[in-house]
Amino acid sequence: MKWAVIVTGVLSLLALLVGDVIGFFAFIPPVGLLLLMPTLFLYLLAIWGVSALLPVRGVGLARAAALVIVVGVASLAVLPLRLAAIAEHDRRAAVPDITPPERIALSGDVRIEEDYAFSERACDDLCLAVLAIDAVTSVTIADPEGAATFRLVPSNAADPARVVQPRGPGGLVEWAGAGGDSGAVEALWQARLAGPERLVQDAPLASADYTLRPVAGEILRGRAVIARRTSAAVGVPIIPPLLLPSYLSSDAAFGNGPFALAMTERRTGPSRDGEHPYAQLGRWLALPDLDQSFASSP
Repeated sequence: MKWAVIVTGVLSLLALLVGDVIGFFAFIPPVGLLLLMPTLFLYLLAIWGVSALLPVRGVGLARAAALVIVVGVASLAVLPLRLAAIAEHDRRAAVPDITPPERIALSGDVRIEEDYAFSERACDDLCLAVLAIDAVTSVTIADPEGAATFRLVPSNAADPARVVQPRGPGGLVEWAGAGGDSGAVEALWQARLAGPERLVQDAPLASADYTLRPVAGEILRGRAVIARRTSAAVGVPIIPPLLLPSYLSSDAAFGNGPFALAMTERRTGPSRDGEHPYAQLGRWLALPDLDQSFASSP
């Protein structure tokens, strides 16, 4: 047992030092097993210590009893986290869908909220498709670190210092899987923005008439949800607990430490069937003719 603890301890230290490299080759069985060494080391060390304290005759019987005790205590320690994560998933999954009776005609100021931070905020394909709606006056792209507001204005009224270029105008028909001609969409926007109109960036607006949340699968009018497709994704700790390098786990229970609890994901919602979030928005929104093939995709 002593040598098993020493060997797994050395291998655990190796896994900690070269964990970033191991992650790229974890699919190779011998390398993947190295990621389990920290867990095995801690279990063996605990079993060794507990078996030495048990008033049980026979080394084998003492270690077997210690194994049951250690695994049981570790599982009980993680059980509250697991039950809380399952309850959170079930709470999110129980939120009812809201299907609008007809396509939603956007107007006024629109806000698109993303769950991830952009390295550089730009008016992308969805932003342009919304701006192309005559009744829409602005689109604000927001992420966890900030926001930017975009407008289409006549070329003779545009401040050159605020004129910006869009990002991937034709991507919408591709990401939605509608089979539209992304090249034709890009060409249309190039002609439009080189001719009668310019895309300008303004200071971000604090409020909006409509809010689109592609990842969450929601559309709000003011503060009221008028369309929603239930989406829930929660990491649930594994029992018996395992430790993995933090960069391989989404769990934050160990803070910024090198290891975190291994997770299994419980997911409900659009991502389960591989549908891009923009496809759902396309079925809900009355988008312009240039993206009509996207909006009517099955």
